[in-house]
Amino acid sequence: MLVIIGILIALQINNKNEQRKTENKIVSILKEVQHDLGLDIQKSDELVAYYKTKDSIINLIQTDKLTFNDYKNDDQYALRYAIMNAFHMKIHTNGYANVIENVDNVPKKLKAVIEPLNEIYIYNKYEIDKFDNRMDFITDRVRDELAKSKDWYYRLDRYQLEDEMIDFFLNDPYYKNDVYLYQNAGWVHLAYNVTLFRENAINAYKQINTLVESNEPLPDFIPHNLVNLTTAQLNEYVGTYKVIKIEGYEGPIPDLTYKIQIQNNDIVGVMDEDFEDMDYFYFETTDKIFGQTDIYLKGEFVRDSLNEITSLFIMKNGMVAHLNKL
Repeated sequence: MLVIIGILIALQINNKNEQRKTENKIVSILKEVQHDLGLDIQKSDELVAYYKTKDSIINLIQTDKLTFNDYKNDDQYALRYAIMNAFHMKIHTNGYANVIENVDNVPKKLKAVIEPLNEIYIYNKYEIDKFDNRMDFITDRVRDELAKSKDWYYRLDRYQLEDEMIDFFLNDPYYKNDVYLYQNAGWVHLAYNVTLFRENAINAYKQINTLVESNEPLPDFIPHNLVNLTTAQLNEYVGTYKVIKIEGYEGPIPDLTYKIQIQNNDIVGVMDEDFEDMDYFYFETTDKIFGQTDIYLKGEFVRDSLNEITSLFIMKNGMVAHLNKL
């Protein structure tokens, strides 16, 4: 009997050792995923900034605000090559591939991250790859068609543009069609989908940090509060806000409400119950906020003489909205 008990204890110890080895392996894989996410989050920052700059140039082209002299000044290279170059992003997938290969061995307490990773590496990646390839097609086609139709194309790299070249960039309607296609693929779709990816990647990065019980501080490229607020302080911002003004918008203001609530010790904002487009807020200072990417989201709460929150103005996607707290 003692021999049998000894064998059972030995088996139990062996099983626990195997479970520990398996868990350590999965934790190591998740850290690899985290490393991949970190690289891609930083790359996404660069991509969004790149296409934001491109969008500013393209808006000048589309609204006919550029002049002959603009193509002669110090910014001439940015203007002449406005739609002939692209910023590409290829998502790192080695870590995720290892997760999928070992998905049956993922301990129950770590399984919560699988679904968010599937969202990132299946759906977000598909959209990014699609429009990344589209940008390749557009930029290659623009260059190829210029090479076939314009005898000056091989001189385009020279310091000063010729008058005929400038006239083309200013006035050719088919060039402006290509400008529209570039903007639609690059800023409207690629940068937008990269922003969705970035938000999901940041959340997954934080989730992995929590699940593996990491003691490492979050790196600078992961948005986090720059000041620590208590739950009581966060509750001051919670409530429903009504949009009363949108800067630059001349039409009637739509009936929009914006709900701010606490989630996982942070505050989030949701416009008209659209939980698919949730804004994650971080505090730069008390009352001053920024989002997952400050290119898209910044804001500030306003207080009255009694130190009560009365309103909020927020910049999102280039639009500035003023909201009153109800």
